[in-house]
Amino acid sequence: MEFLIPLKDIVIGPGKRFDPSTGSEEDVIALIKKTYGFLAETMEVSIQEGMVRIKFKDSTPEKINEALAKLEKAVKEAQQGRLQKALNLFQEVLAVIPEHVDARRNLAKTYLELGNIERAKKLLNECLQIDPKDFWSYIMLGNIYARNERNLDVAEFYYEKCIELNPNDGMLLNNYASLMMEKGNVAKAEELFKKALKLNPGYPHTYFGLALLYKVAGHPEESLKVLEKLLFLMPKPQGIESSQIYKEAENLYREMKKEMGAKGMVH
Repeated sequence: MEFLIPLKDIVIGPGKRFDPSTGSEEDVIALIKKTYGFLAETMEVSIQEGMVRIKFKDSTPEKINEALAKLEKAVKEAQQGRLQKALNLFQEVLAVIPEHVDARRNLAKTYLELGNIERAKKLLNECLQIDPKDFWSYIMLGNIYARNERNLDVAEFYYEKCIELNPNDGMLLNNYASLMMEKGNVAKAEELFKKALKLNPGYPHTYFGLALLYKVAGHPEESLKVLEKLLFLMPKPQGIESSQIYKEAENLYREMKKEMGAKGMVH
């Protein structure tokens, strides 16, 4: 298998891209191999006109087919909650096809569900070293740094990369808007929430996020308008997750009405 990757897209660490002016071609190749240490023994690297050509040594067709069958089984095991079995199978797949991004990302997801955040981050960054355009690895890392690590600047780096790759993903825009709200960038957060609503007008989390933003920004009447649209004017989707967000929205609505009543504000 062979990959062509622009030098400027090489990811060398959390929130860090490669600097093509690092040194001579030999120095750059040495640095790339060091960065790709987990795959160095199975790959050949060359550089031409700002592009890195990475060629992996393939296993036999029989071993590859066996590994792909294990990958399918591993995904099913993970979906059914048998995480340790899934983890073992994903590792067996990568022992044969170490450059398989989906298998590596799914292994990262399994580690994340098992609570091993550091291992998950390492694997996701490896995915991006193999494929710098892997949208799902970027968004998973953005979520980890935003929610688990509380490192909002690094999370923003990954969300920005996601936006470059897929500017019209409603779920991504919602996550990024929430991050901007936490960072105090009200204007950017409002812009992102509104764009997300245009793309996915039935997603309750975005309405709740926008209502919360208006509350934090000191615009209670705007917050109530958004909540009333969500709670009283829109059909409610089924599901446990949506039920929870509606409970949070109802609590916020009651809180806002109480606050406005205490201040003598009419709505």
